[in-house]
Amino acid sequence: ATSIDALAVGLSMALLNVSIVAPVLVIGAVTFALSFAGVIIGEKAGHFFEKKLEIAGGLVLIAIGAKILLEHLVKGV
Repeated sequence: ATSIDALAVGLSMALLNVSIVAPVLVIGAVTFALSFAGVIIGEKAGHFFEKKLEIAGGLVLIAIGAKILLEHLVKGV
């Protein structure tokens, strides 16, 4: 879905002859700020929730794997 959105935006900007400099700068700045904030928050709070988050992450991965497996099993029937 993300690739389709990116294609639509890129194609729209190309057809409208809009400069991409401002959007690229804004997207880059927001991405950097949010990533930087995530690193800082993770560094400060990560050790407090470390074990619980590892378990939660593992459960999420197992759930995603089970969902994909079930989708393929049902599709194959």
